Formats: sequence, structure tokens, C-alpha cells
Amino acid sequence: MHRVFQFSSSASLEKLTGRRAHNLEELLEIVKSSPDSSIFFHTFSAFRKMSQVHVPYTTDFAAWISTHLDEAALAEKLMAIDLSEYSTIESLRSRLVEIVEGYRSENPAIFQKTANEPFYLYDVVRLVYLTDKFAYDLSSFRQLVDTVSIDSLYYHFIESRLHTKLETDDFSNWIEENDQHRDLAERIRSLDINIYTLEELRTKIIQLIDDHLENHRNNESKAD
Repeated sequence: MHRVFQFSSSASLEKLTGRRAHNLEELLEIVKSSPDSSIFFHTFSAFRKMSQVHVPYTTDFAAWISTHLDEAALAEKLMAIDLSEYSTIESLRSRLVEIVEGYRSENPAIFQKTANEPFYLYDVVRLVYLTDKFAYDLSSFRQLVDTVSIDSLYYHFIESRLHTKLETDDFSNWIEENDQHRDLAERIRSLDINIYTLEELRTKIIQLIDDHLENHRNNESKAD
């Protein structure tokens, strides 16, 4: 590897903003005007919590629309959004607005229907900090991935791409710096965050690294 990989982690403080939506029209205005950190909280952060308990919803917006407005069709459209495809909050916000406005053009009357419970807008303050764990090569990286916290795994594999504006995660980006491991980086990058919990992602990443290292050792043996 060309540089040492230092693992980071993150923590968050959730807080109510005082804003709420009683119908889809008000929710649309919230999506358009809320800070990036709120959009992040109700999408990526919500997805993390929901995926750990295998709840079918991918965002708080979809969950509220389905549960409290009984608009399954719109909820399904929002659930179809692949969060891993978005490297900025603005691009994700634009997609959310596009879907909701498209639904409004087809079902305008529904946007005045009052939900049985309001949607409460949260904001979040995130603290990112460095850990004392360093990887110097792929082998040490593999050992550390097995031991770092879930928060660290989440930060590097999901959250960091929003801050660095990369269309990839920190892990595969670092691994790809070594030409010998570019195929491994591509396999890790292609893991679908929509179908795995974080622990399942950890297991898949470790398995991919183990297979890659084993193949690499076998190729070196044949060369000798």
C-alpha cells in the first residue's frame, strides 16, 4: 500500500428541530428546505438503524408515508432509491424532490390528506474522530476490519463518501491504490449496502480479502 490507513469513527447527537409535516405538501417543503444534516439523518442514518433490525423501509420519509399516510405506492418509489449511488446530499435531495413532485402531479388531492401522526424533522450533529488503529498493508487491514467498532465500519463504508464526495467507500479507495489489489477493491465496492446489515458487510469484506490473499499466495507459489 502507498500510505497507512488510519481508522476513524463517528458519533452523533440527535435533536428535534421543531419543524413537522402533517401532509405530503408540508413534507415536500421540509425536504426542499431542511439542512443537509437533516436529510442525512432521515436517509443514511435511518437506513442504518432499520437495516440492523431488517425493517423494510430505507428512509424515515418512506416509513412515515407508508405507516401514517397509508400511501404505499409513494413509499415504494422512495424505497427504490439506492443510497449507495449518491455521493452528495444535494443529489439525493433532488431525487427525493423529483419523486415526490412526480407523485403529486399524478395524485394532487392526496397531498392535502392529513397523516394520523406528524412527521418530526430531526437534525444531527456528527463528531468524527481518529482511532488508534492503523493498517500498513492488506493483511493488517484485514485483521483490523474484524475488530473495529460498528461505528467505524459505518463511517468508512457508508458515511465517508458523503463528506469526501467520492463515488466509493474509504476501504476500496485505499485498497485500489495498490495495482495488485484493484480487482479486490472493485469487489468490495460492488457490495450492496441495501441487502446487508453492517455485521454482514463486515463478514463479506473479510471473506473477499481472505479469498484475495489466498489467491495471491497461490499465484506467488506457482511463480516460484
